[in-house]
Amino acid sequence: MPPLAPALPPRLARLTQHLRGLPGAEYWGAVGLVLGSLGLRLLFAPILANGYGFILFYPAVILSAYWLGGRPALLATALSTALACAFGPTPLSFLEDGRALLSLAFFLISSILLLHVLSSIRERFSDLARSHARVEALATGQAELFREHAQRTTDHLQLISAILQVRALGEDDPTAARVLTNAASRTLVISRAHRAFADGDGRTILFEDFARRLTHAASDRGGLEADRVMFGGGEVTVPVEQATALGLVLLEYLTTLRAHSPAARLLVVLEEQADQRVLLLTAAGAADLPPPRDTVLVEALTGQLGGSLKVARGPTGCDVRLAFPAALQPPPAWDPLTFSLH
Repeated sequence: MPPLAPALPPRLARLTQHLRGLPGAEYWGAVGLVLGSLGLRLLFAPILANGYGFILFYPAVILSAYWLGGRPALLATALSTALACAFGPTPLSFLEDGRALLSLAFFLISSILLLHVLSSIRERFSDLARSHARVEALATGQAELFREHAQRTTDHLQLISAILQVRALGEDDPTAARVLTNAASRTLVISRAHRAFADGDGRTILFEDFARRLTHAASDRGGLEADRVMFGGGEVTVPVEQATALGLVLLEYLTTLRAHSPAARLLVVLEEQADQRVLLLTAAGAADLPPPRDTVLVEALTGQLGGSLKVARGPTGCDVRLAFPAALQPPPAWDPLTFSLH
């Protein structure tokens, strides 16, 4: 049962925790409290009458029940009763006076009632602590579920923005292209506002850890085998929004390589270069390796990052280099129409 005593100083709390680990520590604690009360009884013996010295043993009983539990408190009550009986008319003689014995009986009965009340309080507090722990665990789980749902929603909005931008780039009608570009920019603004509300501004993650987990998840769903992907660059952190865009680029290349040449190998490196970050995807191990299949989507994601994309192909490899500013870039300015399409 957890202790219900008021908060102790850190050093004393550590000592108490250590003592609680000793065998029978609670009972030795009760004996110590009774001996302390006995010292007070001897100190005030000239002042207190024989029948009233028992009141100095109340602190030992109450503190034992409050700090140590019911059974140690019963031991403290029994010892206190025996010691109180030893203060008769002469030293170490037992009480024989009727009023003194009646007072002692009252002490014993009231101590037992106190034990019952304090034990009930301790049990109620323990139940409350357990209920609070369950509620806290439930609230934590719900908060984590909400955070995960919010993260997925934000990532989907960011992907929708990129898809709208892809549609805008492939649209022949200038008016429709403007509408799609505006929609892509506005969706990205909504995505950022949602992310700021759910996660707070400025949240960053280690890209290498994120990319490793993403690669392992993708290997079972149509991506290149995880053991054929290597990572480098060290502990470079990026904002969550940038990590999402980079992750989509990585997923696109993993699925491309799996479909074209499952024997290929891929090196994933994110470098810090002054105020820029550079993602390098180096594929090797097979002939005529292609760049990411959906180049237009990769270019749209590059545009979200405010970066530049370079692809270099060779006879036995392909290098994809995506450079972008370390700071988040503002979404493209809107170019609204002066008339309605409806």
